[in-house]
Amino acid sequence: MSDQVTAAKASEQAASRAALMKLLFFAATLAILPISSYFLTEKYVWSGNSNYAAITAICAANVVLIAYIVISLMEDKQLFKEAEEKKLSESKKER
Repeated sequence: MSDQVTAAKASEQAASRAALMKLLFFAATLAILPISSYFLTEKYVWSGNSNYAAITAICAANVVLIAYIVISLMEDKQLFKEAEEKKLSESKKER
């Protein structure tokens, strides 16, 4: 019984660590990508037009946010599927 509890705690900590790393990655990306895309596109793409560069930065920020949401939903769906499979296998063991 204690082996199961230890394994559950270890997997919970690993999942927590993975979620934290994912959050830190997307937070850094959200901080760096829009600012860099603004200045790079203002200078090299839009020839000094700051309005178009700002729109590019807004689009970059939205892409990062949408990517975070999609990845989180996919991960949640995978965890839900694993939990369902675990319940199914436990119910088969009880029979």
